[in-house]
Amino acid sequence: MIALHNKHLTVGVDESLGGEITQIQSNGVELLAYYDWESPVGSRQSSGYGHERHDWLSDYRGGWQLLVPNAGPECDVDGVHHPFHGEWSRTRVTIEEQTQTAVTMRAGTRAPVVVQRRVWLENNPPRLLVSTRVHNDSPERTSFIWGEHPAFAVASGDRVDLPAARVADGQGNVLGTWPLQASSDNRPRIDVVTSDAPHETVHFVTDLPAGWAALHRSRVSVAMAWDARDFPHVWLWREHASAGFPFFGRASLLAIEPALSWPGIGLAEARRRGQAITLAPGESRSTTVAIVPFVSSGASVTGVSTDGTISFGAPR
Repeated sequence: MIALHNKHLTVGVDESLGGEITQIQSNGVELLAYYDWESPVGSRQSSGYGHERHDWLSDYRGGWQLLVPNAGPECDVDGVHHPFHGEWSRTRVTIEEQTQTAVTMRAGTRAPVVVQRRVWLENNPPRLLVSTRVHNDSPERTSFIWGEHPAFAVASGDRVDLPAARVADGQGNVLGTWPLQASSDNRPRIDVVTSDAPHETVHFVTDLPAGWAALHRSRVSVAMAWDARDFPHVWLWREHASAGFPFFGRASLLAIEPALSWPGIGLAEARRRGQAITLAPGESRSTTVAIVPFVSSGASVTGVSTDGTISFGAPR
């Protein structure tokens, strides 16, 4: 495990799992949901589960993963099988450079691309930056999809701000515009965290006009910023005390996942829908995501940039 730190932030990076970020502490307060469970036993330490989604989830303990070159269900592309959520997040990476405040890593994938990822800390203002470069190192055209998969620790009453955009349910049915208000069928609001009953839900906020999100928490809150040209959608996954594999009622988290494609369709279907990125021989695509801790005053967030600037609206 690699530890990065500056005056305000402490970040943990697991090089054995695709540079998964296991910890983001802001002045001692943890932002991510991460659980040190002994069970379920991970497929890497035991035999496989006979189901690729279960294999991935058996090693999942929370934290922040990069999903590339696939995101969503397993699929076959150009004669190659791509596992659930892509193999990068389950690959041991090579560390290229490491300092007290930064680490750069790289690894190949099943597609003819090499992924380089840099995680580093800034002090003014305090923030975490994660930059990813996907490079086609073959003489053939190739395609991929990508997404960020950070899961945050939450409590009942925490609240999410996003730009106004369409909201769809887990099946891709459009429900309205963010933020959804309470409906006549008593559909719960998805911008407010609740813990009154066990649940696991996925929603998609699509075609964002700008790439940012904010999670208001009772202690340290979290703002995110990214380039909406690279991640035009957000997968919003809420989990609280749901029964059965792999959480067995033990988890409470909210994942705000900037993504290239929607719904969770996988690379093959994303290509058919024109949602994948295609790289010419020798071509690269790079993007950066920022995490900016802040103390919520009750005012809504109206914008976030990767330089750490947060814009606020009127108090709620």
